[in-house]
Amino acid sequence: MLLFAFLLYTIPVLAFQAVPVLYGSHSLVPGLRDEVKHPFIQKQDPQSVTNMLKKSITECSSDAYLIINMPGLENIDMIDRKQELWRNLVKYMHMLSTLIGMPWVEGTLDLLFLEAYITRTCSAETISMNEEEDVFAEYIDTRKRIIRIEFNPLPPPGPERDLAIRANDELIDKVLKRIPSPHYSFLITSSTTSTIHPIPEVALENSPQGFELFYRIVNDPRREEEVERHVRLKGLSKPQWNEDKDPLSLYLERRKKDQIHLFDYELWSKNEKLVTTIAAMIVSLFAVKTLGVAKKLFGKKKAKRS
Repeated sequence: MLLFAFLLYTIPVLAFQAVPVLYGSHSLVPGLRDEVKHPFIQKQDPQSVTNMLKKSITECSSDAYLIINMPGLENIDMIDRKQELWRNLVKYMHMLSTLIGMPWVEGTLDLLFLEAYITRTCSAETISMNEEEDVFAEYIDTRKRIIRIEFNPLPPPGPERDLAIRANDELIDKVLKRIPSPHYSFLITSSTTSTIHPIPEVALENSPQGFELFYRIVNDPRREEEVERHVRLKGLSKPQWNEDKDPLSLYLERRKKDQIHLFDYELWSKNEKLVTTIAAMIVSLFAVKTLGVAKKLFGKKKAKRS
């Protein structure tokens, strides 16, 4: 009886609040794993995780940065036996050069700060969308974008929660498919913490796959050696270092890029075929019009003679 009472008092004290954090990048970010505790099954400090993300962002090696907030998400939603709920995300993870999954970060991340940091460091623009907006305005340039996805809070454990996660996975897939560049990074986390009860060390050591995020993929032995998995695409997006800029200068810079200059030689060169086609159409229309006028004049002269 005394032991039971002792457990009732001590378990709430030992319990802690945490959120899962899954980060992946198409490009390799060397040394990123060293920024946080490894193995990842350990509890992580939010500031250390933020510093890790800043290190990854600073290279500006991605053209699109997805910041995905799924309130109520827990580590058990992303363990190996739940891969069926994340069919699309799993496919993308296999292709990533950088992948880190932390089941227990002791506090939420400041997503607004991270968004502002990407904007300032990489001169990126933000596209915001929620669960009801299953598409976003398509763009064809490779100017850097931040895509903020805000999902509704997940239902309690059960069939409805599984359906919600499947739907979220489908939306993430749609977004990634619409990005006009193979160079992207994503961050998936929750803006609300969950209570994590004490887990025996023996269980953590013997069965890490029951607690870590996508254990077999994240801890694939082939990831021990840091290798760029997309060597042929690497040259398409070199890291770009930007000086800190105020919002006004960023706005003016983007506005200048969007302006169309009719006497820009590069613009004419890039659209040579289009310009040639339009010119041919104009000449053809002019010729047809001229021929029509000539026929009318010839007809009038013929009428006068008769």
